[in-house]
Amino acid sequence: MTLQPTTHRTRQRLAYLDNVRVALTVLVVAHHVALAYGNLGLWPNWQEPAQMIEAAPLDLFVLLNQAYFMGMFFLLSGYFVPGSVDRNGAARFAIDRLRRLGIPLLAFLLLLRPLFTLPRYLGLPAADRPQYWEYYLTSTDIGPIWFLGFLLLLSLGYTVLRRGTGGARSASQTAVRSWQIVAFAIGLALVSYLWRIVVPNGTILLGIPSAAYLPQYVVLFVVGILAARHGWLTALPRRSGTLGAALIVASFVPMLLGGYETLGVGADVPAPGAPAHLAFALWDQLFAVGMILVLLTIFRRRVTADGSFARFLAGNAYAVYLVHAPIIVGFVALLVPFAPSPFAGFAIVLPLSLAASWVIAAWLRRLPGVRNIL
Repeated sequence: MTLQPTTHRTRQRLAYLDNVRVALTVLVVAHHVALAYGNLGLWPNWQEPAQMIEAAPLDLFVLLNQAYFMGMFFLLSGYFVPGSVDRNGAARFAIDRLRRLGIPLLAFLLLLRPLFTLPRYLGLPAADRPQYWEYYLTSTDIGPIWFLGFLLLLSLGYTVLRRGTGGARSASQTAVRSWQIVAFAIGLALVSYLWRIVVPNGTILLGIPSAAYLPQYVVLFVVGILAARHGWLTALPRRSGTLGAALIVASFVPMLLGGYETLGVGADVPAPGAPAHLAFALWDQLFAVGMILVLLTIFRRRVTADGSFARFLAGNAYAVYLVHAPIIVGFVALLVPFAPSPFAGFAIVLPLSLAASWVIAAWLRRLPGVRNIL
């Protein structure tokens, strides 16, 4: 997940990707604040809106985010894997991933997860509430840290594959054509549709709340690896931003033709495999690929800042991902006596959570030994 450029020239080349990663981290925090005040009830100290319509914009924000933002994280993560293995070898890379991903994963589970899940535990009826240690061991809610665990699994899988195929492959610059991108998006939608027959939207699998998107995560991680090998990020079509915008617009056609039915709840959701789910899969994967193209284009051309503040944000973004969830829980709890409206709660908690997360992340990284991990 982290970007580790080592020279000024390399930093200039990768600054826009660092900035993309910062923007995605901000979206992660915003996504979770929106869950705290939306209608979905998926946050440990969820504040149920007085009227569903008040929180509908937050639900829409969550829906649009979910389509692409974690997939883009996996794409960027995969992009930096081949070069790291080339420099360090498969064994050293695997050890480094265990250190950089495994230790923070354990630290969150042991130290921060109790703070994150405590409101949900206290919300259980007193008569049915088990001892906290029982709840801790049996609850599947591990918060956003699932990303580190799954990324670690994918990274180690790549090292096994590299060792099994005899090491590095030569890199080559190849152009990516627009029709290939469109075909990829449609193919990913079909794979997602088939996967969701078995793992429908809303399924939590091994602590992953967005298990319906696992094919997207795996495929985009692989695409990131291939992009590094073949220079795809620098060989995108000149009008890749325009193509991305066209895909975003086109994605709403299948949604309007029937995919919106999958946004219902309970009995209103069509059975797995129904045509509405295919329409929804076409929407979210076309939208995802379109958003990724648009963001890459905008940041590559316009958001290339490499000053001290940009480096501060990028350098601490990984640690922000680690610590932000219990921080949001804390700020939401502080506002409970004031009963803010969904939008007001979101508008207050988001900037507070962002500022506190970056400050705490920077402080943590000053502790002895922590900077080498985070």
